[in-house]
Amino acid sequence: MKIGIPRAGMYYRYGVLWEEFFKALGIEYVLSPETNKSILEHGSAIMADESCLASKVYMGHVSYLLDKCDCLFIPWLSNFGEYGINCTRFRAFPAMTANLFRDRSPQILTYAIDFSGTQDMKHAGDEETAFLSMAEALNKSKKQVREAYRTAKELSERAFADKVKEAERLADGNGKKILLVGHDYCIHDDYIGKPILRALNGYGVTVIDANLTDRKKAQNDFLKLSDGTLPWIVSRELLGGIVRYKDRVDGIVLLTGFPCGPDSIVNDVIKREIDDLPVLYLLLDGQDGMAGVETRIESFIDVLSFWNAEVARQ
Repeated sequence: MKIGIPRAGMYYRYGVLWEEFFKALGIEYVLSPETNKSILEHGSAIMADESCLASKVYMGHVSYLLDKCDCLFIPWLSNFGEYGINCTRFRAFPAMTANLFRDRSPQILTYAIDFSGTQDMKHAGDEETAFLSMAEALNKSKKQVREAYRTAKELSERAFADKVKEAERLADGNGKKILLVGHDYCIHDDYIGKPILRALNGYGVTVIDANLTDRKKAQNDFLKLSDGTLPWIVSRELLGGIVRYKDRVDGIVLLTGFPCGPDSIVNDVIKREIDDLPVLYLLLDGQDGMAGVETRIESFIDVLSFWNAEVARQ
């Protein structure tokens, strides 16, 4: 069995966990490549025009993998209990894939995370139990799957902790610093977000990823900017990341893929609550060319210099 993993969506949150899990079981897997123009165009052609950029990118990766693997690995990540829920479109990816590519009859390997108690998917629940539910489909014993999961989980948590440690080091360093706020599947996508990172780095700015903060602490910290009704787990963590880093940076860049519903609410919260730092809003729709974005970034860098000078005078 060769398993296809789309390099999009929640891969940027769980990629290490998934890859190490399959490695520990000795199961072959194939990753789709970094996003490129062709992948985005294929996804855009499949999805409805009003679909969000992240969905179009994801389905472009699925399309790429269809004839390169025996089954697609698309977890059903829905409700994380007290920590919040996932975006509706992301929750729909398994069903959406089966429907959009029904003429190809794709085989889908999935596990379910849902603490709502309202779903009807078998074995939904905590993460380890969810992974164990795949044992039969993977032709492995529950013991093998449990050991592989625990090994992968340890490696995944260690890798994330190292990234958080590095982000904290950068935040405590010298020089001009910008907090980049956006979903990791946008920020770290080679076609969507990395050009923004490269542009910022080109001005000698240190970029700190708001995703890189202790997630449990972020779940408490976000309440300093929100009344607690915000439902989305990642959005809560991003606000928590802002609370964590905002006093150690010179400005904030908000990166949003058009038309992200959760981000439209989160960005409004930030606009109302953050008044002591310059904030740049960048809305990306996947169009070619960086000229306009680079001009806005250049202007924002100038704003930071004027802002810092004004603060120094006060």
